[in-house]
Amino acid sequence: MEKVPKPPSEKGVMLEWFYPDRTSRIVAGALVSVFIFAMYVFRSGFTWVDNLWLWGLVLLPVPVLFLASRTGGKSAGADWLAVSDKDYVKTYELTKATVHVDGVAHVIQMVDSSGRSARPRVDDLQANHRLWDLVYNGILHSVHVGGAETNKRARDYLLLDHPPTLRPQ
Repeated sequence: MEKVPKPPSEKGVMLEWFYPDRTSRIVAGALVSVFIFAMYVFRSGFTWVDNLWLWGLVLLPVPVLFLASRTGGKSAGADWLAVSDKDYVKTYELTKATVHVDGVAHVIQMVDSSGRSARPRVDDLQANHRLWDLVYNGILHSVHVGGAETNKRARDYLLLDHPPTLRPQ
């Protein structure tokens, strides 16, 4: 828990947090290595046996690179989201909430009324459902009540025009 951002001093307590575990990053790196290997075999047959550089330079370092790439922790309270110890936004006071594609992931650019901004990956926020609920409710409030600026991708990807509703049980 020491790896996640601390709550802002003037805000309330941390209610939820997320920090990616090492195992998922190693598995992702191994899967990428297997994919690279499969594509190489598909294109050139089994000549890979003679290519030792393929093992040493391409396939083995990929899991290490995935392990070294950290997205960082996220923490949230009732009305704030912190992406580092210095960067946080007030989720109920957003003036802008736009979604962009950054590589293979969707990121959400959030700017609050004080000018603070954060740009977390959406899948990192959604990895902890309770954290995502806190952030998503603040985004919905800011858009529908506060009139926060959005883009089409945010409205479509986050279902801002038609938010999910609870089904009666």
